Amino acid sequence: HNHKTMARIAWYQEKIGAYDQQVWEKSLEQAELNGMACKPKRSGHVKPDLIDVDLVRGSTFGKAKPDSPWTALTRKGLVRVLLFPFFFQWWIQVTSRSISTCILVLYFMQVAAAMLYVEVPAAIASEQLGPMCLMLLLGTVHCQIVSTESNRSPSVSPVSSSSTSPARRRRYGSYFLLFAQEESSGGAKDTKVNPREVEHLRTEGSRPASDTDDTMWEDLLQGPDSASTGSSDSEGRYCPVYQHTSFLSSQGQLSWLQACHPSRDRVSAIIWEQGECKKADMSVLEISGIILTRVKVVEQGMGYLALGGLVTATLVLLPFGFRLAQRLDMTRLSSLSLAELAVMAVGPPDAKTYAFLFITTVERLCLTGLFFFMMCVAERTYKQRLVFAKLFNHITSARKAKKSEIPHFRLKNVQNIKMWLSLRSFLKRRGPQRSVDVIVSSIFLLALSIAFILCTQLLKSHHTFLDSETNWELMVWGSSLILFLLRLATLGSETNCKYSNVSVLLTEQINLYLKMEKKPNKKENLNIVNNVLKLATKLMKELDTPFRLLGLTVNPLIYNITRVVILSAVSAVVSDLLGFNIRLWKIKP
Repeated sequence: HNHKTMARIAWYQEKIGAYDQQVWEKSLEQAELNGMACKPKRSGHVKPDLIDVDLVRGSTFGKAKPDSPWTALTRKGLVRVLLFPFFFQWWIQVTSRSISTCILVLYFMQVAAAMLYVEVPAAIASEQLGPMCLMLLLGTVHCQIVSTESNRSPSVSPVSSSSTSPARRRRYGSYFLLFAQEESSGGAKDTKVNPREVEHLRTEGSRPASDTDDTMWEDLLQGPDSASTGSSDSEGRYCPVYQHTSFLSSQGQLSWLQACHPSRDRVSAIIWEQGECKKADMSVLEISGIILTRVKVVEQGMGYLALGGLVTATLVLLPFGFRLAQRLDMTRLSSLSLAELAVMAVGPPDAKTYAFLFITTVERLCLTGLFFFMMCVAERTYKQRLVFAKLFNHITSARKAKKSEIPHFRLKNVQNIKMWLSLRSFLKRRGPQRSVDVIVSSIFLLALSIAFILCTQLLKSHHTFLDSETNWELMVWGSSLILFLLRLATLGSETNCKYSNVSVLLTEQINLYLKMEKKPNKKENLNIVNNVLKLATKLMKELDTPFRLLGLTVNPLIYNITRVVILSAVSAVVSDLLGFNIRLWKIKP
């Protein structure tokens, strides 16, 4: 349906465009088409000794990206959480059976809590809505994280496609065996089929189709604004011939990358083995592998994990503490027993009330713990990026490289400068990128939403603001999220400064002048290297951008709208408290 709609739009565009063309323009277009078709062509190749601007920008070492926009992925996540039992097999594929079973139990507990909420008069809305919103948020974030699985080739995907049903995979797998065998027997020299993948597909094809496949729910996930990954109505998308052609195309791209990629270049680097200085020709992949090993052995602090555990315990115990504070008479505190305090915190003995409180407590503990665990993963990733950047800056320093136990080389020739730029881009793209950006964006959006709600509550009734349990929970959430965001912003800014630091290039320029003084006969060659260093410095300043914490799911329009709305609410609160108008949204960030 989407392809037909786009085809009609393209047809109408060409139709109305034809009315604007003069005779000379039509003749020129026809001549250009005929000229390209009849022009003699010869084989060519890309020169691997040159660099592209993508190398300095970092896009040479690309990452997997989803086919669908974030709006479609958000819709998918919401549907797959709301209808969790029907997508249970999909959740097993993208997590594990044990984790999916635990989430399924939490799902049914959430349903039971929603039913008990109506019958428990002492229940508070936040105790029911909080875990529900957390489950929706976590499911949506995870759906966006695993959305790149459909873009991976069969030989590199760690799990099966996240949007293709098992029956469909078996049907087309049996995505692929027929044509692979025909090509092998026909003598196709350029096609190499992984024997393990062939055996895996043969095993998949021999299994009976499951009655619990989620193909019947695919239409729920589709919308007019996205061509869903792995669930299109187009026959060519799942045709074995199309899949085989794509496989051959990916093999051709892999051969091109192996021939032209900057990771093939080598540099003469100094390494230290048991205190002895030795030289070795090393590639970008080999140097980055050593740096990765050093990053992994760096001890990670447990401070923010402990902070997450503390905030989780606070949010779990907050409802009981709030009830106790409301009902407790401080003048009778010394005469109260522990049983009486427990009754004040929990309520009078009632089976439904106790069941509701038990379910919501377990839900809050598990889901809040999962959310802060996810934030700790993002914090750890940012910390590792900073360690990567620090070790990269140590490469051109003999003392720091020896101390860090990593290779060392100077930027004494153009080839070394190229290797240094390649390594810089490669290290910047190592580790989780898009998935962590999704997590950080969700944290940022949640913090903005909480700030907006708190400002609204303050404007509505600032005298009774602290009398609401929901406001206390939102303040705890907002404070903890701000702490994590400040930590991520600090780490990200430091990492960006390390990679954008031009002092290394300036130091190498000084070293070149020292060599010119010692070896005047090589002055011309050293001047060339010096000029390349100057150009590299200018290029880095031109292409490097300031660090952004928003990630990829927040586009500029949403950011500007959110900034104006939040700052307007904050301005209203501050103006009401101070007695004069303040317009914070007009302040440029």
